[in-house]
Parts: sequence; C-alpha cells; structure tokens
Amino acid sequence: MAIDSFRFGTPTEFVFGPGCRGQLPERLAGLGAARVLLVTDAGLEATGVVDPVEDALRGAGLAVTRFVDVKSNPTVENVDAGAAVLRASRADVVVALGGGSPIDAAKIMPAVAAGGFSAHELMTGARKIERAGVPLVVLPTTAGSGAEAAKVSVLVDHATGEKKGVFGPGTAPAITFLDPELMLGLPPWLTAATGMDALSHALEAYLGLSATPFSDALAEQSMRLVARHLEAVVADGSDVGARGAMTIASAMGGLAKDQSGLGVLHAVAMPVGYLYDLHHGYLCAALMPATLDVNADAVREKTAWVARCFGLVESDDAAAAGNAGEVIRALNDRIGMGMRLTEAGVRDDDVERIVTDAMASYLLKNNPVPGTPELCRRVLVESL
Repeated sequence: MAIDSFRFGTPTEFVFGPGCRGQLPERLAGLGAARVLLVTDAGLEATGVVDPVEDALRGAGLAVTRFVDVKSNPTVENVDAGAAVLRASRADVVVALGGGSPIDAAKIMPAVAAGGFSAHELMTGARKIERAGVPLVVLPTTAGSGAEAAKVSVLVDHATGEKKGVFGPGTAPAITFLDPELMLGLPPWLTAATGMDALSHALEAYLGLSATPFSDALAEQSMRLVARHLEAVVADGSDVGARGAMTIASAMGGLAKDQSGLGVLHAVAMPVGYLYDLHHGYLCAALMPATLDVNADAVREKTAWVARCFGLVESDDAAAAGNAGEVIRALNDRIGMGMRLTEAGVRDDDVERIVTDAMASYLLKNNPVPGTPELCRRVLVESL
C-alpha cells in the first residue's frame, strides 16, 4: 500500500463485557443526564429485553420516555416522530437499545430536534447538520450493523425513493456498551444475517480505495473474529464467548467503514433493500460473493487474504483471489444465508432500476474497480 496521508479518529467510547449494561445509569449520571429518551422497536420490546433496562434507569432516579416507532428499515418519518418526542420530553440524553434500525434512527433525532427541521431535508441535501443535539448512548442487541461504532445513519425516504446514509456533528455515539448478554436470545437466522453484515463492512473497507493502515488493521481483525466465531454462534446462540467476539467484530467493522468507506456491494444493496424491504444483512451475504469476484483482479493480494482467512488453503495469490467468492458462497450455505435474491423475491424486471439507483451512490467512488453500470449490473445479476 502506498501511504500518502490519512486521518483517524473516533469520538465513541466503547465499554465491553458480559453484563456491562449495568454501568449505564452511572455513566448517564456522569453525562449530567436527568431525563432519557429510550429508543427501541416494537419487536425487541415484545421480547422483554427493554423493560429491565428501563427499570434500571428509573431505579437510578432518571425520568424515562420510551419511543418504539422504528421500522426495520428506518424512515425519515421515524426520525421526525422521535425528534418530536425528544423535544416534548425535554430529554437530555438519547439511549438507543436494539439493532442497527433503532440506533440509526436515534443518531439523527438529536440533530433534528435541535435544528427544528425534518430528516427529509438531510436526505435531499437541503440541510446539513451544523450542531449536535443531546448526546447518544447505545446498547446494540445484534452484532453486525456497525451502527454502534459509525457516525453514518442509513435511512429510507419514501418521498425521494432513496435509502442512503446521512451524518454530521453528534451522529456518532458518545458511549457504546458492547454487552454480549443482550444478544443471547437472537435466533440463528438473524445471528447469521447480522454476522454477514459485520463482515461486509470490514470487507469493503479493506478492499476500498480509501483504505489506510488503521482501517486495514480494524478490518482484518474484524474478519478474523467473524471467521473464527460466526459459525459457532449460529450453531449455539448461548455461547457468550462467541457472542462477545462477534460484538467486537461488528464494532471494529463499523469503525473500519467509517474511516475507509464502502463500495459496490452496499451501493447495490441500498436500492434492493428499499424496493423489497429485505434484511440488510441477508442482502450483504447474497451480494458478497459476486463483489469479491468483480474486484479480485484489482485487489488481488487483499482478496487472497480474505479467502485464506475463511479457510482456503492456497499459496498462489491469483488462485486464492479467484476462489474467494466461492469460499464465501460456501460459508453462506453453511449458515443458512445461501438463498439467491430471486428466491427472496427480487425480480429481473427491476434490475435496470436498481442499477440506475446504485449509480447515484457516492460509495462507488471508493470501489477498487470503477463504478460503472456494467459493474453494478454484474454484481446484481450474478446474485439473482
């Protein structure tokens, strides 16, 4: 790698360990918080995970307002509604509990509440976040989105027909609690999908044109952890050690993508997710083998490293890189992520619309192979 110049920084403090969520009330007191907006979703609320967290906050003397109106692919309407509740409650901190959806929605609520505008204006570029709102503390309940570590929030805007990322001052969490005990009830399919989401961030950050020695170190360790622990935790969701390793892999992948960026995989996944409302982690798994195939010649040494990380025994870089896609296809099959996009409902007659929407993504500028319609079409069609 030719090293020119780069910057690395993160405003997020990470707290790791089984049961570390118990430190939450004390840490909020350290932030001077008295009133909390607790952002989660209805599905997690139904599992009973949310009540003990809220009870602990109330037991510490904090006033808590709960907001659960967040979709699996969060929308600008979810953010605007949460921002209105934030203003009305006069909360001085937002706590996001859940997967990437509640965390992504919660990231933008403080800025929207402070600025008095709509998240739609951020999506269109009519507004930029110029000042941070109240601080954000997050407790992820899945290991994969990287939202717990990254400043970017990915939202759906039905008015523009887009799913894309927005960010600005204050959108990165102030504190992230990586508590694997919060993930013990996650079912195998969701464990697998979120794990492949974590891998996708590390992978694209690693292959991207903006990769640096810092982002490479984060991405490589994230991928090592996924390779060693994802299959184990899919097979046995009660394995706290494997759960813990995956929470760290997710956070490291989130930091890597924040520093280096993503590429064609996510440029294509965003419009597919918007059109079909499919789980983002599944889409990442489905599109990953073709992404490795199309980029292999441009980043041969790194692609070969990925193949070996996931078990390929091959000394020649060209051969290893050429087989990396097949290595990940085999992993998908073993963990239940082998469903093709057509089996998930993606239609041939939407291919050109998806390609057109993917071409609007800034992420293509970071892909090691030039981001052309042909590239996007190949990644999509080979995954159908």
